Amino acid sequence: MLKIFAKSILSFMAVMLLLSVINMGGRARSFEQNSQNVPEQRQKAVSSAKPKETSIFTVIEIEDLEYPTLAASIQLPFRVRPNNTVILSGKHVYLTTEQHLHVVDVSIPQRPSYLTSLEFPAKIGKVLAFGDYLVVASRKKFHLVDISQPSHPVLQPTMYLPQRNAIKDFDALDTYLYIIGANDYLYVFSLVFGQARLVKSIELEKRWWLLSPEAGSPKVKQIPLSTSHPISGDLLNPLLSQRGFLQLSSRGEKVRASSEILGVESLKDPMYDLFTFDAHIVNDHESSQGKGYYNVEREYRDYLSAMGVKTLTHRHPKIVYTVVAGKMQQIDQDPSTEKIDVANKRLLGPVTDFQISGDLLYVVNANGFFSIKRLIKFNLKTLRRVDELREKWFVISATPLQPNRPISLAVAEGYAFVLATPEKSQR
Repeated sequence: MLKIFAKSILSFMAVMLLLSVINMGGRARSFEQNSQNVPEQRQKAVSSAKPKETSIFTVIEIEDLEYPTLAASIQLPFRVRPNNTVILSGKHVYLTTEQHLHVVDVSIPQRPSYLTSLEFPAKIGKVLAFGDYLVVASRKKFHLVDISQPSHPVLQPTMYLPQRNAIKDFDALDTYLYIIGANDYLYVFSLVFGQARLVKSIELEKRWWLLSPEAGSPKVKQIPLSTSHPISGDLLNPLLSQRGFLQLSSRGEKVRASSEILGVESLKDPMYDLFTFDAHIVNDHESSQGKGYYNVEREYRDYLSAMGVKTLTHRHPKIVYTVVAGKMQQIDQDPSTEKIDVANKRLLGPVTDFQISGDLLYVVNANGFFSIKRLIKFNLKTLRRVDELREKWFVISATPLQPNRPISLAVAEGYAFVLATPEKSQR
């Protein structure tokens, strides 16, 4: 009897042990499944909170053109790409990083205030102001963002080009938005009640051209770009009428235009970085025109030599902030200084962006330099003194920034704003 009872007990314990092992296996499998799902989301949040890339927004005070100072900078925990940009609209700066639009209040430029960011579902590039809206483009879409309340930007419905052609570049002027498609068509949109409405499609000619819009009309004239002198009549007329040019070109060169001067990046001539064109009416029967050639590297070196500058160091902003979880915090600066080899043949590196305001040219270069130059306005008088002008120095200032690679530049009265990546250019 005892033997039978003992065998029963042993059998019962073996069954319970087997059930326990099976149950533990089930729990293990359940835990394994959960570790592949729920913790994955938690891990994603942690990795996104610790970004691999950063970008730098810098405010440069230029009220004294001869002595620019780095007023402040904000380090953003977001990666910046070569086609991202920074613009100024009113008292706010808007800049893009890889997938975000950021808003910075610069009503007190020396102490910028980071307000907010807006995330997009795909990589974005250029941003432009268009009335109470921003236009932000990705590869195949463009977005309108309502900034009537800058601290609360609102994303409007996404738009596409016809047949969903890819977007190469775009510009906005007056009430029209101009977008170049990868199919070499120019699409003209008007903005009505927060909606972009296509009003004209223009096939672009297969040559090197600039675009001059017709005032109050979606019509655009395609003007061949010639570097010869004198300036062609097609190019001269928009300059004289101050009708202006779109900041677009056929081959991807950067184009910058003020009411007085047109600037074009030089991609064909290795001797020069930039060309400028200007024209104005002298009297009822005469007009004056001119063209400037600029080698920024050579002129920068000539400036350093004329000023007796033999050594350079990167500058530090007066105040440095960082953004953590959407909040701006002041941080201590790295007190170390980095010497710059002035003898390096590519001291500045390529021009990455430039702006024209009045008769001033503002330039940023890949190796972290910012310079201001007064443009020569060629007219009947200056043409007679061309040799004298060549000997005269027109660079006003040349400033090494903190170690970074500038991507985009915006200019306002008394201040310049630079978007950069900490990644240094190869010197």
